[in-house]
Amino acid sequence: MIGIVFTLMLSVPEDSNSQYLLDKQIAHYFESWEVQYDSLIGGLRTSQGCLDLLNWYVDLDVKYDVRFGKVVGLRYRNRTYGDYGFDIRDHIFQPFFQINPNLRLLLSIAPHYYKGEDELGIGFFFGHDYLKYLEVFVMAEDFDRNFSLQHDEPGPDKITYRKFPVKFIGRTVFNWKSGRCEGAYNISLLYRLQSTEGDSIYPLNYTESGRHDYTYLRFWQDIKKFRFGGLVDFQRELFYLQDTISALDRQSSEVIIEPMFGYRLSERWFPHLYLSYNHKTQDDYTHTYLTGQDSMFHYERDVYAYLIDIEFYPGGNFSWHIGLQQQFYVNNQGRDFRDRRINIGLEYRYKNVWFYIVEAMEGDFPTPKYMHNHTYIQLMLKF
Repeated sequence: MIGIVFTLMLSVPEDSNSQYLLDKQIAHYFESWEVQYDSLIGGLRTSQGCLDLLNWYVDLDVKYDVRFGKVVGLRYRNRTYGDYGFDIRDHIFQPFFQINPNLRLLLSIAPHYYKGEDELGIGFFFGHDYLKYLEVFVMAEDFDRNFSLQHDEPGPDKITYRKFPVKFIGRTVFNWKSGRCEGAYNISLLYRLQSTEGDSIYPLNYTESGRHDYTYLRFWQDIKKFRFGGLVDFQRELFYLQDTISALDRQSSEVIIEPMFGYRLSERWFPHLYLSYNHKTQDDYTHTYLTGQDSMFHYERDVYAYLIDIEFYPGGNFSWHIGLQQQFYVNNQGRDFRDRRINIGLEYRYKNVWFYIVEAMEGDFPTPKYMHNHTYIQLMLKF
C-alpha cells in the first residue's frame, strides 16, 4: 500500500483543477495534532501540498521559548504561510517580562531582508502555559519604510506612508480533558501609501490604501463515543490602487464554515464527517482617467463539499486514513461543476516526530489519464 501511494505521487504531473475547498479539508491538522503542538515549549509543524500547477500551499510554524531568569525571557516564532492571496514570511523575536505567574508583557520585533517591511509591536500574554491562554498585540507593519527612504529624492518613484498600517491581533486557546477551542482575530486600520512628487499634481503617480480583517474559530468536544466540532474562517479586504492611467477600488470577502462529526466505533476505528461551505465575493470598480469611463466587475462563488475520513489504528506507531471527498462548485461566471476524490493517508508517530501523508486520487469514473490528483504532507517535531 505504501508503495502504491508513493508511485501515484511521483510518476505523474499535478493537475490544474480548481479544488481549493477539498485541499483545505485535508490541509488542516487533526485535533490531536493541535493539542500536541499546544503542549510544546519548542517545536515545529508544517502542512504542505499542491494547490495547482503554479502554487504550493505552505503552512509552517516554529516556536521556542527560553528564560534568562525568573523575570526575563525570549520567545522565538517563525511563521511562513503561502496560500491564494497570501505570502507571509515572518521571523519574530519577542522578549518578555514575567509580571506575575499568569501575565507577561512582550515586545515583538519581526525583521525582514528589506528593512521597510519590518514589524514592531507590544502585547500581553495571559496564562500559565500554551494549553490555556489569551494573547493580544498591537503591531505596526512596515514601520521603518519612510526612514529607510529618507535619502531618496522626492518624486514619482519614492513611495512612502501617509498612514502606517496598524493591526490589532489576538489569539486564545483553551484545552480541557475532552475538547479544545481556538480563536484568533486580526483587525487592521486603513493604511495609505503615496508617491512624493507633490500634492499639487493630479493624479499622483501612485496611491495605494487598504485594510485586511480576519477572524478564525475552531473547536471540538467529545461526549462519550461522539465527537462534534466546527471551524469558521472569515476574512475581508478593502483595497484601492491608483496610478496616472486608472484607479481600482476593490472590496472582497470570503468565509469557510465546516461542521464536523465523529463516532468512535472501537479502539481501532474512528470515522469523521466534515461538511464544508465556502462563499466568496469580490467587487472591482475601475475608473480610467483618459476616457472618463467607469466599469464594475462582480464575482461570486459558492462551494459545498464533504469529507468522510475513516481512521484505522491497527496498533503500534501507524494509523491509516481512508477517505472520500466531493465538492459542488458554482460561480456567477458560468462555471458549474463537481469533483470527487478518494484519499489514502498514512500517519506515523514516534516519540518526538509525527508525520502524515495523504494521497488524493481521482474519484470520478471514468478517470482522467492519471489517478493522482493532489498530495499533502504534515510534519511535527518537538525540540
